[in-house]
Amino acid sequence: MPSPKSMVPSYTLGVLTIAYILSYLDRQILGLLVEPLRQDLHLTDLQIGLLQGFTFAIVLAASGLPLGRWVDTGNRVRIAAIGIAFWSIMTAACGFAGSFEALLLCRAGVALGEAALAPAAYSLISDLFPMRRRGFAIGVFSSGAYIGAGLSLVLSATVLHQFLRAESLLQIPGIQHVWQIVFVVVGIPGIAVALWVASLREPQRQSGSAPSTIPGAPEIRAYYADNRVQFASLYLCLAFAAIEAYSYSAWVPSVLIRTFQMPPTDVGFVLGPLFIASSVSGLIFGATLGDSLVRRGIAAARPMLMCSGALAASLFTAALPFAPSLNAALTLISIATFLSTIIVANGPPALQDITPARMRGVTSAIGVMIVTLIGMGLGPTLVGFVSQTIIGDPKAIGIAVSIVSTIGLVSSSAVGLVASFHYRLGSDNGAPSAIKEQAVPGQ
Repeated sequence: MPSPKSMVPSYTLGVLTIAYILSYLDRQILGLLVEPLRQDLHLTDLQIGLLQGFTFAIVLAASGLPLGRWVDTGNRVRIAAIGIAFWSIMTAACGFAGSFEALLLCRAGVALGEAALAPAAYSLISDLFPMRRRGFAIGVFSSGAYIGAGLSLVLSATVLHQFLRAESLLQIPGIQHVWQIVFVVVGIPGIAVALWVASLREPQRQSGSAPSTIPGAPEIRAYYADNRVQFASLYLCLAFAAIEAYSYSAWVPSVLIRTFQMPPTDVGFVLGPLFIASSVSGLIFGATLGDSLVRRGIAAARPMLMCSGALAASLFTAALPFAPSLNAALTLISIATFLSTIIVANGPPALQDITPARMRGVTSAIGVMIVTLIGMGLGPTLVGFVSQTIIGDPKAIGIAVSIVSTIGLVSSSAVGLVASFHYRLGSDNGAPSAIKEQAVPGQ
């Protein structure tokens, strides 16, 4: 039976955010392990890009719609818990992979499990929080992605530092390298988090009018056809921005290692906290500003912020190859991350605000599918392709990261502008209750 705490929206949000932190910790743990993996498994930059991007993207995209439909028809808490348990087991299994093919299969399993969390969480949060607080709530949840990515660097660096010279600790069947222990260490705690999520209460699905009924495929297709410009521009704005986000988390550690000769452990301890601080502050700033502008009656505030954030961030990603020193590079990385997370802070709530409550699982799943295919599928893989095939110099990896990231952000800004002109709130998004709450004195 759910505990009283499990029925409190803020408690549920906190637990889901912790799960999301774990999701991105497991997903991005590969970032600091690129160089050890490249040496031990004799991988190319293109293969590394496939492990971090394309394969993950294909699995997430293929499983997203069925899982989104399951979210709209099933118990969202249970779906999220099952996904967490599965991806955690597959992350630990990566530690026993002895070849590129085996590691690719395990990473595909991680992607399959992670595909369940975001649609379930966005749907739950949208039912727990009114529109006037939804942006901040989703911003808090979204911060888990960046905290997890940052912690993956710190945790990888810690494990590498502790076990790099302790060869006696590596006497585990199937374990020959330190990077394998990293996968096992980050994978096992996910089982406990899955049980924690399973203890949450499933809230009643909200609707602005009649009680929610499960929409059929014709109704979903008709709604998307009527609002195709809004949805397409918002999805693509997020997806093109994700090219920069995934390229940075996948390849910036290698930029610092190859260009500035930083040891991997130092990269983790420096870059991890920097990513967390700049991204979380950007998310909170962007979400708070978006909510404030929406309360003031600016309906298109969120897509407007997405457009301007992408354009501003592109200036700093373009300057990365020209950084004269390590400190200058870290400053550029930090500012670009802060500005680009404003897009993430406003994208999901912008989508939820125009989506009927009964379709939020499908809407989130389609968003995850598009963002993953374009952002994760193209970003890290294109960087590896440009580095290996076009530039041909591993030490110039920073140029490849800059080219791919800047093009992605400029494209994101362009479609964000389109979204700003076509954006309008839906009639079944919790707006009526939000307006009533604003009218109550003292709130």
